[in-house]
This record gives sequence, C-alpha cells and structure tokens, in this order.
Amino acid sequence: MKRVLVLAVALVGLALPTAANAGAFQGVVIAKNAKRKAIVTAAENGTVRTVRAPQAIRKIGIGALVAFRARQLPDGTFAATGTKQIRRLRHARVRATVVKRAGQKLYLSAGKSVFAFSLRRGAAAKLRAGDRVHASASFGKARLFCDDVKPIGHDDELELEGIYLSTEKGVLSLAVHGRGLVKVTVPDDFDLPELAPGDEVSLHATVEPDGSFTLVSLDNEDASNDGTGGDDGVDMGDNYFTVTGVVASLSSTTVSVTVEGHPEPVRCAVPPSVHLSGFAAGQPVEMSCNFTDGRFVLVKLRPKAGDPPDGGDGSIDLEGSITGLDSVSVTVAVTAQTEVASLMHENEKATCALQAGQDLRGFAVGDLVEIECDRKPLGHYVLTGLTSANASLEYGEGRLAEWFDLTGVLGSKRSDGVGIQVDGHPEPVNCAMPPGTELSGFALGDTVEMQCTFSDGRFNLSSLSSDSAQLSLE
Repeated sequence: MKRVLVLAVALVGLALPTAANAGAFQGVVIAKNAKRKAIVTAAENGTVRTVRAPQAIRKIGIGALVAFRARQLPDGTFAATGTKQIRRLRHARVRATVVKRAGQKLYLSAGKSVFAFSLRRGAAAKLRAGDRVHASASFGKARLFCDDVKPIGHDDELELEGIYLSTEKGVLSLAVHGRGLVKVTVPDDFDLPELAPGDEVSLHATVEPDGSFTLVSLDNEDASNDGTGGDDGVDMGDNYFTVTGVVASLSSTTVSVTVEGHPEPVRCAVPPSVHLSGFAAGQPVEMSCNFTDGRFVLVKLRPKAGDPPDGGDGSIDLEGSITGLDSVSVTVAVTAQTEVASLMHENEKATCALQAGQDLRGFAVGDLVEIECDRKPLGHYVLTGLTSANASLEYGEGRLAEWFDLTGVLGSKRSDGVGIQVDGHPEPVNCAMPPGTELSGFALGDTVEMQCTFSDGRFNLSSLSSDSAQLSLE
C-alpha cells in the first residue's frame, strides 16, 4: 500500500530569481543522448549546441528542425524551457573537431558533445585527431552520412564527453557516442575523482602530435550537474516547490532528495508531529515543500511510481544493470536500489518482452544500461529501447535500429561471417559478412574490435580491427 504524506502549512510569499542567459534558437537534431537527456543540434551556420531536454527527447527524432527556448548552463550546454518541432530536414552541416576515425565512422566534437557521421568508403582518410573541419551530411533512417568534410584548421585541445569505462595503468577509457572507444592518458600528478563504470563524464584533453589524448580536466556529470529549472524535475511556484527524485537521507527533522540536475540534495525541514517511518533512503519520491518561517518545510511526500509520459498508456524508462536476458525478454534492476514494499515494480526492476526481430546479442547480464519499454493494453511491457556503452537498440514508428561495438578474441572465421568471444557473454558473438570478404590479416586468437549493424533480419559486419589489421565494410 502506498504511503502518502500530506501536511497543512501556512503559506508566505517567496521571491524567485529570473532565468539567466535565456534565449531562443533553432537547430536540426544530429544526435541524441538518452543518458544525458540531451539533444545535439546544428544551426544553419554549423554551430553545434547541446540542449538538455528530458521531457522532449523521446518525441524529437534525428533530422527534425526544432525551435528552442533555453538558457545556457554553467557547463556550456543549454536547458530547454520550451521546444517546437518545425519540419524535417534532409541535410545538416557542422563545424567541429575530429576526435577519431574508426572504420566507416568519423567521431566529431562540438558544442559540449561528441557525435558520429557515417563515411563513404575511403572518405576522410587523411583526417587526424584535433583537425578542425566543416562537414555536411545527409540524414538516413537512423544516422547521418557524411557528404563532404573539409579541414579548416587544427586544435591542440578538445572536449570529450561519454561514458566512463575504466582506468588502467594511467589510461582512462571512454565510450563516446555509444560506440567509439577513446583512451586518454592521465598525468601522474592528476587527481582523478571517484568514478564508477557507466558514469557520464565530460573532459578536456590535449591532442598530442601522434594523435593521442592527455587529460587536462574532468567533470563527472552523474555526480555534479548544474542544470536547474522546469525540465529537470523541479516545479517552482510563488511560495512552494515540488521535486521528483530519490530520497538521499531522512531523519526526524530533515528529509533530503537527490534531484537530477542539482549538485546537492534538496532539503526540507520535517515538522515535529510528522513521522517518516514509511519511507526509506533510495526510494523514488515526489516531495513538495513550502517556504515558512525562513525555511522550506515539508508539505507532501509520496512515492513516485513512474507517471505515463504525455498522457500515454504507460512506459518504463530507467537505468540499471541487466539481471536476466534470454530470447524472449530482458530484465533490468536499478543499481543499489533499496527495496521498498510500497514501490511499483517499474522503479525497482523492469522485465520487458522482446518484439519481433529484436536481437540482443550485443548485450550481456551485468551490463549497465538504460531501458525503455511501453505498456500494451493487456498490461505487459514490450522493449522499445536499450542502450549500453557498447550496444544500442531503438524501436519506434515500426522501425528497428540496432548496432554494437564489442572487443573480444577472434574465435571463428567463416566464408559468411566471423565470431568473437567477449567477456561476460556466454556464447560467441557472431556477425554475417558478404561471401569472399578478405580476412587474411586476422588470425584466430587475435584481440579485435568488431562493429556490427542490424539489417535484413541479421547483424552484418561493419568493421573489424586489431593491432595489425583493419577491415571496413559499407
């Protein structure tokens, strides 16, 4: 049974600051980042901006021209206060800095984000990390294809953002734009903050003459994000506020809630007559507080059970670890979530059925993921999105898009495909390829990076690379 706490408190006026650095602009969507709740846009002149828009990210697709009302945040990204889709475009152009070229992908950095363009065979072969470019691209069904890219200069320092993977022997591994692996050397005198695999981080790095990167500064966005306002879980009124988040701590006098986009928990005083025995740390809640006697005082506290977005028939959108995976369903549990009897199952664990054609071979039990599922009329949930540092599945408007980028040991070479053994995967991961593909540069037992894309009902090899050989297929 849900416990809902409602208190009556006297109301007094509360003066609110006006938003700083507010403005309006337009841009075509060139990438999305579900973990950051961010949309990456390019203006007509090539200027790239990263817009944090949690309420709009699922509604806006790649190629949409969008008008934004937004304010600039201290980290250089923007927090959307309003969005309006205008129309769809077929082309985009950007001014950006090259991060890396891997196979048929060109990874670029601009506007506090990293994004990727798909290349035609042989394109951009002479580009190196740090090259500043002007690029144009055409929109495909799920990605951008580079039409033209021209170098216009060189940068000795660039910005990177992505998912932290590990730090070994002074080298930090970062997954950029989901697929691309970037390694950054950490100087001996650099004091790295505490990081956990799966954390979203942004960093500055110098570009060395050999194209490698050396860390200059790093920010853990999962631990500190300065975004505030309407789209980040906070609803501020004239004399009250309501936040949605997770209980960080509670006592007989104070309750604090961790809210996305706020570096510190939001705290409210608990009146002496109120007891919070029905709540626990780690529980998703909605908290309302009023300003009275010079402080914010708790008015209402209730479990938050995942409201259906946009008046729909219900959905799940959570981050956690895969705890179960088979041919018919996937189960994700929230990492380090305290089990509370009053929570709905969506906030602790989600089991979603696979839809026709979905293939999760790029994922494994233990992977940190974001999962999205929609509820069907009969009450069961079906998978519509699953994203990890190395794999992605998106299903929408009757279209399925999947890819993965895995590193493992080459276990099989066949006339029609290859297979690698990946840590954490109980079975070899296989991808098809055209008959006669030349693999003479690879040997069984080689450590390789394999990129595959789902099409025509199967995963097809996009690229295969080792320390001594590289193969790229369109």
